[in-house]
Amino acid sequence: MSLQLLVARHAKSSWSDSSLSDHDRPLNKRGLRDAPRMAIWLADQGLVPSVVLSSSANRAISTARIFCEHWNTSGLEAVVTESLYLASPGAYLEELTGLTSDIETAMVVGHNPGLEYLVEVLTGMDEIMPTAAVAQIQLKTSQWSNISDDLGQCELVGVFRPKEIFEA
Repeated sequence: MSLQLLVARHAKSSWSDSSLSDHDRPLNKRGLRDAPRMAIWLADQGLVPSVVLSSSANRAISTARIFCEHWNTSGLEAVVTESLYLASPGAYLEELTGLTSDIETAMVVGHNPGLEYLVEVLTGMDEIMPTAAVAQIQLKTSQWSNISDDLGQCELVGVFRPKEIFEA
């Protein structure tokens, strides 16, 4: 059994309230439109994870929760992880190594530039990850604890960007 990782950048956030910290910014109108559309599209492709790990930023939590709500999976809730806020690839890998082997597909929801670097570290591919984009990565290992052994050797199956899917 090989494992699959979905790397999701949070949906578009609002900058309209300058009194809010970066951590507390909500999704804007486009983000609230794109997150559900991506969730439904991912489900239609059979890309529904068993676990969703999210940054603690409001915009990431909102994106992750919208995804979970649209997947109709019994009990699937985003696991909010402070260490994923503006995280490096190493922080994502550290969280992923703690997953159990019964989880075949996992998703991380976070921020750039860390997510783009994570995709590059795992696959060797330099990809643009706009807001609400999701990268699908097939890992070579069958154990999350061994993910670091696969650096640069995982297969990038695709990067799914809202503008390319819905405005093509």
